[in-house]
Amino acid sequence: MTYKIKNPKVKEKKQIHNPYFVDGKDISKEPIYLLEEGEDSGLTPAQFKALWQYGVDSGIVWRLQGWYGRTAQDLLDSGYIHYPTKHKQVGIGLNSVTDYYGNPIPTEKEAKQGHFD
Repeated sequence: MTYKIKNPKVKEKKQIHNPYFVDGKDISKEPIYLLEEGEDSGLTPAQFKALWQYGVDSGIVWRLQGWYGRTAQDLLDSGYIHYPTKHKQVGIGLNSVTDYYGNPIPTEKEAKQGHFD
């Protein structure tokens, strides 16, 4: 029986190209409810920002209770985070192009051009 030895350089390369890998932690693997806990979440400010960005990029904040979407929109309007550069498919049956009510979610390019429908 032979065992494969994982190459640590491959893992490092994946982390470099992962925009959600912040301060030694892959934020995309963290539970989204940590956003509600704010400073008590145990995340650094950079990780907290990355988690909000992940929530917007994946579209999950638009499918949760209203507070998430309203807060995300405030953060987008203030420039703290940015609109996704492209839409992603998240989970089975979830489409990040629209929110829970079917309203379109623009990409960064569409938002800059003022196309919200």
